Amino acid sequence: MDTLDTVSRLLRHRHGLAAYCPRCRRWEDLKLGPLIVRGHGDRPLSTLRLRCRDCRTVGELQVRPPLPVFAGASWMAPARAAAQSLGA
Repeated sequence: MDTLDTVSRLLRHRHGLAAYCPRCRRWEDLKLGPLIVRGHGDRPLSTLRLRCRDCRTVGELQVRPPLPVFAGASWMAPARAAAQSLGA
């Protein structure tokens, strides 16, 4: 079983990585490709220290699962499209 402990493994399994800045109180979804290109692909996530671009505080990382792929209407569809798909 493959673990999700590096950036390259997250990308391989279609997971995402987000960072939270406790000082600014903002979230940022990170692009995994550029992290890998800069040499962070095989680093354990536990050693990855990324700083907020605004205040330079070290962020808290969160692994995010892949988003489901839906055919047709989904919970993210506009209300009108969802109603039409339900026959309303």
